[in-house]
Amino acid sequence: MLGLGLVAVLAFGGSAAGLAAVRLNGNVERVDDISHLVAAPSASATEPPPPGDSWAGQPVRFVVLGSDDRTGVNADIGGADEGMRSDTTMIVQVSADRTRVEVVSIPRDSYVRIPACHLDRDPEGPMSRPHSAKFNAAFALGADTGDVGLAAACTLSTIAENTGLSMTEFLLVDFAGFQGMVDAIGGVRVCVPRAIRDTEGNTELDLAAGWHDLVGQQALDYVRARYVTGSDNSDTQRIPRQQKFVGAMSRKILSAEVLTSPRSVYGFLDAATRSLTASDQLGAPDNLVGLALSLRELQPSAVTFATVPNGTSGKNLVWTPDADLVWQRLQLDLPLVDPATPVVPGDGAAAGTGEEADAVTGTPDGGAVAPDAGAGAPDDGTRQTPPDAGTGAEPPVPAPEVTTQSAVDPDDPMCG
Repeated sequence: MLGLGLVAVLAFGGSAAGLAAVRLNGNVERVDDISHLVAAPSASATEPPPPGDSWAGQPVRFVVLGSDDRTGVNADIGGADEGMRSDTTMIVQVSADRTRVEVVSIPRDSYVRIPACHLDRDPEGPMSRPHSAKFNAAFALGADTGDVGLAAACTLSTIAENTGLSMTEFLLVDFAGFQGMVDAIGGVRVCVPRAIRDTEGNTELDLAAGWHDLVGQQALDYVRARYVTGSDNSDTQRIPRQQKFVGAMSRKILSAEVLTSPRSVYGFLDAATRSLTASDQLGAPDNLVGLALSLRELQPSAVTFATVPNGTSGKNLVWTPDADLVWQRLQLDLPLVDPATPVVPGDGAAAGTGEEADAVTGTPDGGAVAPDAGAGAPDDGTRQTPPDAGTGAEPPVPAPEVTTQSAVDPDDPMCG
């Protein structure tokens, strides 16, 4: 969720550093120019160029996980509890040409097939039993070992099992990390088109309609609260609110308000590096900075959020056949929706939520999943954009029926 924000700040951190130097210039006593007295540096001593994009020419795909770990400082924020689960899962894909970012949320209650997962770091060691369960059980299965890497690995394996998308890169952020990053940029301004209140008292969320500058605990309550007025209390109704917040955060980070404030930029970077757990390749500084620099021209309107198309089968939340089209479009590095498809405001339920799924099939152990979910061989996340992509030719995979919203919030005009 916050991976996009970190990438954006890293991309512009250099310009903020330059502005900081200008600001401090007046505090320094200066002497006459001595440049003619100083020898030129040797070639080996010159500053190296900025890192390049390690994935240049390839789509970059990773998973952002929001953890509800309730130990240590997180217990003070969210309340003490045992175990660790992932309340938020977003698949993030940066297009090969670096002009688009697709973010697909997976509802935590999705009923999916969880494959055998490693229970320790030994490749020949014990593994769990394959079974069907709610999606976030995969993270908990690995987390119960006390190894967050195994939690991420089981989540990534479950995504591969049900979508055909192969990934090994991830970012994980907890409650404290989320608050720290929001506070570091001075809060996030969001439009609340209708009053919203936590009806169960699990959080202190209580916002009137209108604009709100959310910081710290209030920002966390806004994205966490599930039982709120005007909703069916499902995770799928919470997801569009989370996407709205991430979009607003992305716009704030890309704005002059943050980019011209070294304190905000450096504060965000400090909070991010303290609170993020990342996979080996994505977390390598040169790789992350190189990717960030490749996204300097990215526009907020080119960041598209969606939720896996879903419905119900009995008491289970399952993915509909359109989910398969989402995964195929990502495999081919195509936009989720065709350019002519209007972006739909996402303040309500995600597409397909709450309705009986048209067609589901039973798994051997009685679970229900959408037919052919994840059809096609897994790819490695490095496929090139097809030659006819964006040229007006008929796309090889039709666009799914899916509700989307961009980082440009369509609700903003409702708040004046």
